[in-house]
Amino acid sequence: MPEEALSGTLSDLPLHSVLGSLAENARSGVLRIGDANEIWLNEGQLYLVLTAVGADAVSVLFGGGEGTISEIDVLLSTEGDVAATLAGRSSDGGHALERLLHEHNLNLLFELLVPSEDSFVFEDGATHPVGPRFSEPTVELINQAQRRLEIWSQIAVRIPNTSAAFKLSNKLPDASQERLVTADEWRYLSLLDGRRSVAEVINTTQASAFRVCSSLYRMLLEGLIEEVKKPG
Repeated sequence: MPEEALSGTLSDLPLHSVLGSLAENARSGVLRIGDANEIWLNEGQLYLVLTAVGADAVSVLFGGGEGTISEIDVLLSTEGDVAATLAGRSSDGGHALERLLHEHNLNLLFELLVPSEDSFVFEDGATHPVGPRFSEPTVELINQAQRRLEIWSQIAVRIPNTSAAFKLSNKLPDASQERLVTADEWRYLSLLDGRRSVAEVINTTQASAFRVCSSLYRMLLEGLIEEVKKPG
Protein backbone atom coordinates (compact mmCIF):
# COMPACT_ATOMS: atom_id res chain seq x y z
CA MET A 1 0.00 0.00 0.00
CA PRO A 2 1.60 3.33 -1.05
CA GLU A 3 2.45 5.90 1.58
CA GLU A 4 0.25 8.98 1.89
CA ALA A 5 1.52 11.89 -0.23
CA LEU A 6 2.91 14.79 1.77
CA SER A 7 3.07 18.33 0.40
CA GLY A 8 2.16 21.86 1.37
CA THR A 9 3.79 25.11 2.51
CA LEU A 10 5.97 25.70 5.52
CA SER A 11 3.79 28.65 6.56
CA ASP A 12 0.97 26.14 7.20
CA LEU A 13 3.05 23.23 8.45
CA PRO A 14 6.47 24.13 9.96
CA LEU A 15 9.49 22.13 8.91
CA HIS A 16 10.04 20.57 12.34
CA SER A 17 6.48 19.18 12.22
CA VAL A 18 6.95 17.82 8.69
CA LEU A 19 10.20 16.09 9.62
CA GLY A 20 8.73 14.84 12.89
CA SER A 21 5.90 13.15 11.00
CA LEU A 22 8.31 11.59 8.49
CA ALA A 23 10.50 10.31 11.32
CA GLU A 24 7.56 8.92 13.30
CA ASN A 25 6.35 7.00 10.27
CA ALA A 26 9.85 5.82 9.28
CA ARG A 27 9.53 7.25 5.77
CA SER A 28 12.33 6.97 3.21
CA GLY A 29 12.80 9.48 0.42
CA VAL A 30 13.57 13.14 -0.13
CA LEU A 31 11.79 16.21 1.19
CA ARG A 32 12.14 18.94 -1.43
CA ILE A 33 11.75 22.49 -0.13
CA GLY A 34 11.46 25.51 -2.41
CA ASP A 35 13.55 25.46 -5.56
CA ALA A 36 16.76 23.73 -4.50
CA ASN A 37 16.67 22.50 -0.89
CA GLU A 38 16.60 18.78 -0.09
CA ILE A 39 16.46 16.67 3.07
CA TRP A 40 17.15 12.96 2.51
CA LEU A 41 15.77 10.34 4.89
CA ASN A 42 16.13 6.61 5.31
CA GLU A 43 13.47 4.88 7.42
CA GLY A 44 12.82 8.16 9.17
CA GLN A 45 16.47 8.96 9.87
CA LEU A 46 18.21 11.91 8.26
CA TYR A 47 21.41 11.34 6.31
CA LEU A 48 21.88 14.35 4.02
CA VAL A 49 20.78 17.97 3.71
CA LEU A 50 21.51 19.97 0.56
CA THR A 51 20.63 23.61 -0.07
CA ALA A 52 20.98 26.13 -2.85
CA VAL A 53 23.82 27.93 -1.05
CA GLY A 54 25.44 25.11 0.92
CA ALA A 55 28.23 22.76 -0.14
CA ASP A 56 27.27 20.07 -2.65
CA ALA A 57 27.64 16.34 -1.94
CA VAL A 58 31.02 16.09 -3.70
CA SER A 59 32.51 18.91 -1.62
CA VAL A 60 31.18 17.49 1.64
CA LEU A 61 32.55 14.00 1.01
CA PHE A 62 35.87 15.38 -0.26
CA GLY A 63 36.30 17.09 3.10
CA GLY A 64 36.54 13.64 4.67
CA GLY A 65 39.97 13.22 3.10
CA GLU A 66 39.28 9.97 1.21
CA GLY A 67 39.72 10.35 -2.54
CA THR A 68 39.96 13.21 -4.99
CA ILE A 69 37.05 15.34 -6.14
CA SER A 70 36.98 13.55 -9.50
CA GLU A 71 37.04 10.10 -7.84
CA ILE A 72 34.17 11.03 -5.53
CA ASP A 73 32.24 12.51 -8.45
CA VAL A 74 32.55 9.20 -10.32
CA LEU A 75 31.47 7.22 -7.24
CA LEU A 76 28.38 9.38 -6.83
CA SER A 77 27.40 8.79 -10.44
CA THR A 78 27.96 5.01 -10.46
CA GLU A 79 27.03 3.56 -7.06
CA GLY A 80 25.01 4.03 -3.92
CA ASP A 81 26.07 4.48 -0.28
CA VAL A 82 29.27 6.26 -1.25
CA ALA A 83 29.74 7.28 2.40
CA ALA A 84 30.05 3.60 3.31
CA THR A 85 32.58 3.06 0.51
CA LEU A 86 34.72 5.99 1.66
CA ALA A 87 34.44 4.92 5.31
CA GLY A 88 35.74 1.48 4.32
CA ARG A 89 38.86 3.09 2.86
CA SER A 90 39.67 5.22 5.89
CA SER A 91 41.97 4.28 8.73
CA ASP A 92 39.53 5.57 11.36
CA GLY A 93 36.50 3.64 10.13
CA GLY A 94 34.90 6.79 8.75
CA HIS A 95 34.64 8.69 12.06
CA ALA A 96 36.03 11.90 10.54
CA LEU A 97 33.55 11.68 7.67
CA GLU A 98 30.73 10.96 10.11
CA ARG A 99 31.56 14.09 12.13
CA LEU A 100 31.82 16.12 8.93
CA LEU A 101 28.41 14.98 7.68
CA HIS A 102 26.84 15.60 11.09
CA GLU A 103 28.09 19.19 11.23
CA HIS A 104 27.17 19.82 7.60
CA ASN A 105 23.64 18.50 8.05
CA LEU A 106 23.15 20.29 11.36
CA ASN A 107 24.30 23.64 9.94
CA LEU A 108 21.97 23.45 6.94
CA LEU A 109 19.03 22.14 8.96
CA PHE A 110 19.53 25.07 11.33
CA GLU A 111 19.22 27.46 8.38
CA LEU A 112 16.16 25.69 6.95
CA LEU A 113 14.32 25.81 10.29
CA VAL A 114 14.09 29.59 10.04
CA PRO A 115 10.35 30.21 9.37
CA SER A 116 9.53 30.57 5.68
CA GLU A 117 6.65 30.30 3.21
CA ASP A 118 8.41 27.84 0.89
CA SER A 119 6.43 24.97 -0.57
CA PHE A 120 7.50 21.38 0.09
CA VAL A 121 6.83 17.93 -1.29
CA PHE A 122 8.04 14.53 -0.12
CA GLU A 123 9.07 11.96 -2.73
CA ASP A 124 8.78 8.44 -1.33
CA GLY A 125 11.49 5.92 -2.10
CA ALA A 126 14.02 8.36 -3.57
CA THR A 127 17.62 7.66 -2.54
CA HIS A 128 20.77 9.76 -2.73
CA PRO A 129 24.03 8.03 -3.71
CA VAL A 130 25.75 9.45 -0.60
CA GLY A 131 23.78 6.72 1.18
CA PRO A 132 22.49 6.30 4.73
CA ARG A 133 25.70 4.92 6.29
CA PHE A 134 25.81 7.82 8.75
CA SER A 135 22.10 8.55 9.12
CA GLU A 136 21.02 10.04 12.46
CA PRO A 137 17.76 10.26 14.42
CA THR A 138 15.90 13.13 12.78
CA VAL A 139 14.24 14.43 15.94
CA GLU A 140 17.59 14.64 17.75
CA LEU A 141 19.04 16.73 14.91
CA ILE A 142 15.95 18.97 14.93
CA ASN A 143 16.34 19.52 18.68
CA GLN A 144 20.02 20.41 18.26
CA ALA A 145 19.22 22.81 15.42
CA GLN A 146 16.40 24.45 17.40
CA ARG A 147 18.73 24.98 20.36
CA ARG A 148 21.05 26.75 17.95
CA LEU A 149 18.17 28.97 16.84
CA GLU A 150 17.56 29.97 20.46
CA ILE A 151 21.24 30.76 20.94
CA TRP A 152 21.32 32.63 17.62
CA SER A 153 18.57 35.00 18.79
CA GLN A 154 20.75 35.90 21.78
CA ILE A 155 23.85 36.31 19.61
CA ALA A 156 21.98 38.67 17.26
CA VAL A 157 21.62 41.20 20.08
CA ARG A 158 25.40 41.70 20.21
CA ILE A 159 26.29 40.71 16.63
CA PRO A 160 23.31 41.90 14.58
CA ASN A 161 25.04 41.29 11.24
CA THR A 162 28.28 39.89 9.86
CA SER A 163 29.55 43.27 8.69
CA ALA A 164 30.59 44.03 12.28
CA ALA A 165 34.31 44.17 13.09
CA PHE A 166 36.02 43.37 16.38
CA LYS A 167 39.42 43.65 17.99
CA LEU A 168 41.18 42.13 20.98
CA SER A 169 40.60 44.03 24.23
CA ASN A 170 43.62 45.79 25.72
CA LYS A 171 43.47 43.80 28.96
CA LEU A 172 41.87 40.74 30.47
CA PRO A 173 38.53 41.45 32.12
CA ASP A 174 38.00 41.67 35.88
CA ALA A 175 41.71 41.74 36.64
CA SER A 176 42.08 38.13 35.47
CA GLN A 177 45.66 36.91 35.36
CA GLU A 178 45.17 34.27 32.68
CA ARG A 179 42.56 32.71 30.43
CA LEU A 180 42.86 29.51 28.40
CA VAL A 181 42.01 29.95 24.73
CA THR A 182 40.55 27.11 22.66
CA ALA A 183 41.86 26.21 19.21
CA ASP A 184 38.74 27.71 17.58
CA GLU A 185 39.02 30.93 19.59
CA TRP A 186 42.68 31.29 18.60
CA ARG A 187 41.80 30.93 14.90
CA TYR A 188 39.26 33.73 15.18
CA LEU A 189 41.29 35.97 17.50
CA SER A 190 44.23 35.86 15.09
CA LEU A 191 42.01 37.43 12.42
CA LEU A 192 40.42 40.18 14.53
CA ASP A 193 42.30 43.34 13.65
CA GLY A 194 39.49 45.89 13.95
CA ARG A 195 39.06 46.05 10.18
CA ARG A 196 38.25 42.50 9.11
CA SER A 197 34.49 41.83 9.33
CA VAL A 198 32.84 38.78 10.84
CA ALA A 199 31.87 37.75 7.29
CA GLU A 200 35.55 37.80 6.30
CA VAL A 201 36.46 35.68 9.34
CA ILE A 202 33.81 33.15 8.33
CA ASN A 203 35.06 33.10 4.74
CA THR A 204 38.74 32.81 5.74
CA THR A 205 38.25 30.00 8.26
CA GLN A 206 35.54 28.21 6.24
CA ALA A 207 33.72 27.61 9.53
CA SER A 208 29.96 27.94 9.84
CA ALA A 209 28.45 31.32 10.71
CA PHE A 210 27.01 29.78 13.87
CA ARG A 211 30.36 28.42 15.00
CA VAL A 212 32.19 31.69 14.44
CA CYS A 213 29.49 33.96 15.86
CA SER A 214 28.87 31.81 18.93
CA SER A 215 32.60 31.91 19.76
CA LEU A 216 32.78 35.67 19.22
CA TYR A 217 29.63 36.14 21.30
CA ARG A 218 31.15 34.18 24.20
CA MET A 219 34.34 36.24 24.03
CA LEU A 220 32.30 39.44 23.89
CA LEU A 221 30.44 38.50 27.05
CA GLU A 222 33.75 37.78 28.77
CA GLY A 223 35.22 41.09 27.62
CA LEU A 224 38.04 39.49 25.63
CA ILE A 225 37.10 41.34 22.47
CA GLU A 226 35.27 44.56 21.66
CA GLU A 227 33.45 45.90 18.65
CA VAL A 228 35.09 48.56 16.51
CA LYS A 229 32.48 51.17 15.65
CA LYS A 230 32.55 52.38 12.08
CA PRO A 231 32.66 56.13 11.49
CA GLY A 232 29.11 57.51 11.34
